[in-house]
Amino acid sequence: MKNFCNSHPTRLAYWSCGDCGAYLCPECVSERDGGGFGQKTLHFCPKCNLPAEWVGVANLIEPFWKRMPRIFTYPFSPAPLILMCVMAVASFLLSGPGLIITLIHGAFWLMVLKYSFESLKATASGNLKPPPFNSNTVSDDIHLVFKQFLLYIFIFIAFGFIVAKTGLFLGFTFLIITLFFVPSMIILLVTSSSLIHALNPVVFVGLTFRIGWAYLLMYFFLFLLGTAPAFLANYIIKFFPDGMHIMLFNFAKSFYTIVSYHLMGYVILQYHDRIGYQVDYEDFQDPSTEVNQTKETDPDLVVLNVVNPLIQDGKLDEAIVKIKEMTQAQGIKGINLSERYYNLLKMRKRTKELLEHGVNYLDLLVAENKKTKAFKVFTECSKLKPHFLPGAEALFKLGSWMNETGKIKEALQTYNRLVKSYPQNPIVPKAYFRVAQIFHDRLMNTDKAKKMLGALKQKYPEHDIIPVVENYLANI
Repeated sequence: MKNFCNSHPTRLAYWSCGDCGAYLCPECVSERDGGGFGQKTLHFCPKCNLPAEWVGVANLIEPFWKRMPRIFTYPFSPAPLILMCVMAVASFLLSGPGLIITLIHGAFWLMVLKYSFESLKATASGNLKPPPFNSNTVSDDIHLVFKQFLLYIFIFIAFGFIVAKTGLFLGFTFLIITLFFVPSMIILLVTSSSLIHALNPVVFVGLTFRIGWAYLLMYFFLFLLGTAPAFLANYIIKFFPDGMHIMLFNFAKSFYTIVSYHLMGYVILQYHDRIGYQVDYEDFQDPSTEVNQTKETDPDLVVLNVVNPLIQDGKLDEAIVKIKEMTQAQGIKGINLSERYYNLLKMRKRTKELLEHGVNYLDLLVAENKKTKAFKVFTECSKLKPHFLPGAEALFKLGSWMNETGKIKEALQTYNRLVKSYPQNPIVPKAYFRVAQIFHDRLMNTDKAKKMLGALKQKYPEHDIIPVVENYLANI
């Protein structure tokens, strides 16, 4: 049952007050600056003046079976639509036999599959807007696509082995049962980046049962989506002119692939509490909700307009002074100005100022999920100062991204630095939980994970992550 704002009964509640029990929408909740670098905006009940609690993503989204119309329109946003059109036109222009043509088609299909993976990851984290279509999107974490290929190879090797040993009947029985669990394997592959984890029957079967009957419904939709291109080719596309057949088929295949992965990501989001997947309010973005209204993307545009002519004239030091003067009161809040200032300091080798600003710049990059640039800035600043210390939120995100890309040791070191440097920060319990997940999911050290989670429950019994911890403990 959904909870609605007390003052606006038609609007979904985002926050609740533990003292007076009021439910609040974004318009009603009181927001305050957390203060310092890396601090989140704090939300308070305007009546009690006490911190309000986020009600969770389940109160803000529809079940996936009710959202299917919007799930089907997801690829018609500019970024995925451009990708689908490029794929279709390329297949039309480069049709024909030959090894080179085949390789080019494979490269384009790899881009579609990689973009679909990114859509799944973004959706699972709470961002229901399609990711941008750029070089970073189709190249970062490309190993996940090849791991999916390996997943299918392992399945069919096992199928061939069973057929050779026991015959076709048991072989096809194994194949049918295994294919039923493939969506669970893909979900695990994307959320953990571990092929071994995805191929572990205990893990993917457990995930399926935790989702429950909704998994069957999801699988039904995925089956329809998977067979749709062939259906269109046989009953609809064939009535179009011959030259359009390949183009329309590839457009349909790209469309249904993106929809399928978006659907799997949405199922993770809807059942994240059962799966043990953490979703934070700051990551939640749904274009269909009233909270995500268009905002000014560059609050420091006035400053940029003043300093850009100085930069063009080569007056870099004057540009640095001007930025300092114009942002002395309010600070640098826009990512474009922050990047410009960082690059100016780097070019002029003003190391002390660069390191000071690097903390703020990293906060902005993390807030915008600029993974590649954030890693670059963190690396550059760490080389200049080995004990360079970003804000708590930036450290948490950097650790999460390191874990996603398989840099387990670096992720553990980053979480450890966060815990030691900001012991009183509210995000510390979440860092402990992520470390425990790494020990269980990536390092296969379940005993260590259980000890950490038990200690987490004892130390932070009232933290909002405890229900997730208890659910996670019950399923490992």
